[in-house]
Amino acid sequence: MVKIQNISEIHPTLGFLEFDILGKYRKSFNESELGRLHSVFPFECMAKAAGLSE
Repeated sequence: MVKIQNISEIHPTLGFLEFDILGKYRKSFNESELGRLHSVFPFECMAKAAGLSE
């Protein structure tokens, strides 16, 4: 029969967290050419002016 463990006894086997990956993605996006364009142009205002919706 298998012994049931407490949740506190279980340790993550991965060396990173989900939020670490998201933070690294955002940083790399901001440093990319597309990210630099995104920070310069007001795309949301341009889309609204063109009558586009989400």
